[in-house]
This record gives sequence, structure tokens and C-alpha cells, in this order.
Amino acid sequence: MSSSSRRTHLTLLPVVALVCFLFGHAAAQTTIHVPSDQATIQAAINAANNGDTVLVAPGTYSENLNFSGKLITVTSSGGASVTTIDGGAKAPVVIFNSGEGPNSVLNGFTIQNGRADGTISNQNFDGGGIYIYSTSPTIMNNIVQHNTACSEGGGIAVEFSSSRIDGNTVQNNTQFGCSGGPGGGGIAIGGAGQAQIIGNVIANNTWPSGDGGGISMNAAGTPTIKNNIITGNTATGVSPAAQGGGISMSNDSDALIIQNLIYNNSAGQGGGVYFGVPFGARGPILVNNTIVGNFGGSQGSAVYANGFDNQVQFFNNVLSGASGQNAVYCDATYVQQPPTFTNNDAFSSNGTGLAGTCASQAGQNGNISADPQLVNVATGDFHLQTTSPAIDAGTNVAPNLPQTDFAGNPRILDGNNDCVSTVDLGSYELVRAADASFFYQRAHFPESSDWHLQRRPAGHADQHGHYLFPVLEYRDHGRLFSSQQLLRGWRPGRHFLCLQRHIHSRCDGHSPGDAYGKRVGRHYREESQC
Repeated sequence: MSSSSRRTHLTLLPVVALVCFLFGHAAAQTTIHVPSDQATIQAAINAANNGDTVLVAPGTYSENLNFSGKLITVTSSGGASVTTIDGGAKAPVVIFNSGEGPNSVLNGFTIQNGRADGTISNQNFDGGGIYIYSTSPTIMNNIVQHNTACSEGGGIAVEFSSSRIDGNTVQNNTQFGCSGGPGGGGIAIGGAGQAQIIGNVIANNTWPSGDGGGISMNAAGTPTIKNNIITGNTATGVSPAAQGGGISMSNDSDALIIQNLIYNNSAGQGGGVYFGVPFGARGPILVNNTIVGNFGGSQGSAVYANGFDNQVQFFNNVLSGASGQNAVYCDATYVQQPPTFTNNDAFSSNGTGLAGTCASQAGQNGNISADPQLVNVATGDFHLQTTSPAIDAGTNVAPNLPQTDFAGNPRILDGNNDCVSTVDLGSYELVRAADASFFYQRAHFPESSDWHLQRRPAGHADQHGHYLFPVLEYRDHGRLFSSQQLLRGWRPGRHFLCLQRHIHSRCDGHSPGDAYGKRVGRHYREESQC
């Protein structure tokens, strides 16, 4: 064997060994059980390697945890209702401050009795339940309750982070040991980042000496607040007024506020939402939220807008104020130009929908001021009644428009039976059931034509709210044609329908058009075609 050949083999062997080592290391991901493998959750975290899972049996664990930079999943086997981590009012219950990322996951616990009071023994001021600093973990399916903080984030503090906070219940958290601070009884977001607060229930939190009973954002970057229920939160204790019972935003907090239910919150200004926009900032964009039943003093029951707010945008929202209070108030202290309102319903019984500088937006750009006719505000049912003026009153070109509504239904439907699919205002899209008796009926047209509609399950609609039938058969002088067919606008109690169809023999080569019919007994007579 030549020396060059020997050298080649000698260099390959270490490479093969390295591949085997890496493969073996990747395959060595393990599950560490608590308490059978390790007595405590922290001991399991300490023993874990990146990629491992710490699986915790039901029970109550009196601990204060630190993920220590580990990219691991810490999860309960039985869920949050039966698995509790109790911080003993000593420190935050869980800390992420060592470079954790999205693969650092905390899932399925009740996180309670944490405290961040800034004492010598506990130098954390923020995040009584969960403290996140310069890291971006994933926090899912937890109950975060009965925690306190000195400065911000009684429940959770998210600082300089792009964390995902998803599917949690954050409730009954508050301030302790200090006064003032950025606030956020439930969740505080501070420092540039792209935090995602999605699908949570944020309820009954308080900040007794500042702003943001539910969520506060202070120079928070570009967070997304989407599909949350934010209710029963209170900000108080500041003169002349605490701000943002549900949500408060200050400094550079260019948040996307999308499709949230924000109700029954309280603050001196902006019972539902308050924002103060600094010079040069864009400020928030609010799309398809339902903000109702909040209490905000005499001004801004639903929303109070302040600062250089003329870049702020509202699309497709239901903004309903408490009786006798204006729903939305735009302060004129810093700028005379209002935010942009497009296709919103701002309404207050015995009050004003849009007040301050934004009064000029009333009746413009598709904005209305009418009772949105929600099903039952008292019981928390914010679906639209079938007679609501918010049905099909939105704009389909709103930025960041969700594909589904708060309940997961298709977002753009034809709710008023005009054969045009348009998004509704607020968090819910009105979904009407199709008339099942229509299926199997036959539409007879002139010139010996015969259309057959093939059955498809009732209520099955595409993303535009059109009811689809896969095959349409058309007979003309004995010749059979088939094409895709689209039924739009058919609803119970109506006898008007639209058919968009391919007409193969009578359109003279023109593009397919609409055929409109009226019900005649058990059949349909064609009124026009192409």
C-alpha cells in the first residue's frame, strides 16, 4: 500500500469516529423522571443535557428554579391542575437568564407564591412568578397565580426577549414591596424584543400603584398580543389617573394587538387599552379586537390614545364604552392629527363613540357608531347577533388579518347574504348554517339545460365563506359538461342564491359569469347568465 493511500485511511478514521460520537450524542436524549430519577425538579435540570426532557409527576414541589441556560423541556405528566411549583414567597418561581432559547420549554404547571421584592436575600425586582431576561424560552399551558413583584410583572416579566407565552392562565397576581414601576400585574414586557403573547387568559390581576393591570409594555419593541382573553384586571393608585386596566403601552412599544377579547377591566384612563406614543414611533396596530365593558373614568372607557399617536392604526375593531363614557378618547396634548380608524364600530350608550382628536374619524372610512348587538355581554358571550351592524362591516385588506376568528372559524364569510364575503368587526365572525334542504334540489334553466348540485356536508365552507360543491353537471341538447361550481349566499330563511359557474355552450367564449336565481317551488329559475 502506498504512503499516500495509508495517509488517506489514517485521516478518514477520526472522521468516522467523530460521526459516530455525534450520532451517539444526539441519540442519547433522555427523559429524567421526578421524583423517581431525581428528587427535585432543580436536581433534574442540573442533571439534564440539551434536548432532554424533565418529566414531573403530579404533586406540589416547593422550589425556586433556574433553567441555567439548558435547552430542555420541563413538563408535567398530569397537567397544571395537579402539578404545582410553589416558590414559598422567597424569589421568582422560575428564572430564565442564561441564554435559553425557544427549545427551553416550561409546560403544564401551576406556578405560585413567587416573590420579586428586591430584598438582600432576593435581588429580583421583576417577575414574581416567572422572570425572563435576555432569553427567549417557551412558556406553555401553565397557571401562573398568586405571585408578586416590586417593579413589574407580578405574574411574568419578559425583558429584552422574544419569548412565546402561549396558552397560559395568568391570574390574581399583583405588586408587593414597592410603589410605581412600569406595572403589569399579569405580564410585563420591557426592552426591545419580539415577545409573543398568544392564546392566554389574563384575569383578575392588579397593579395598585401604576399602570397596566393585565399587561404593561414599556419600550417593548414589537411584541404581538393575539387571541387572548384579558378581563377583570385593574390599574389604580396614581394621580391624576392610572392607565390601561387591560393593557398599557408606553415608549417604543410598536405592538400588534390582534383579535383579543378585552372586557371588564378598570383604570382611570383607558379601562381597556391605554397607549402613549413617543415622537418618531409608529405605535400599536389594533385589528379585530372586541374591547367592551371596561371602565376608564370619564374618558376612554375602551381606549385612551396619547402622545404622538397619528401613526397608530385601528382596523375592524368593536370598541364599546361603558354607558355615559366615551368609548375612545384621543388626547390632543402632543399632536392634533388623530390615529387612523378604518372600519371600526365605536359606540357608547348615552356617550360618544370617538372623542377628542379622533372625533373627526366618526362616519369616515367605513367607521360606524352603533350598538354592536353582542349575544350576552353579562355572561361573556361576545359573538355577534344575526342582526348586528358589525356583520360584513370590516375591510378584508386590514394588515395582519387572521385567517380564523377567535373561535377558529374561517375569518372572511358572507354574513349578510349579499353574495360578497366580507370580514366582520370584532373577534368573532358570524357563522350561519347552510340550508341542508337545498342539497339534492335541482335548478332548471331554459334551453333544455339541467344542472345537478352534488351533495357536500352542510356548513363546509372555504376560506372566503363560500359553500363548495365539487362537481356541477350541465346538460345541453343531450351533451354532458362538468365543472367546479361555487354556491354563495345561501342561508336559511332566504330564497336568493348566487351561482358562479362555467357555461360551456352559451357564453360565446366569454369568461364565466354569475347566474342569479329565485326559488320557484322546489326549483330555481335562472334570471341572468354570463
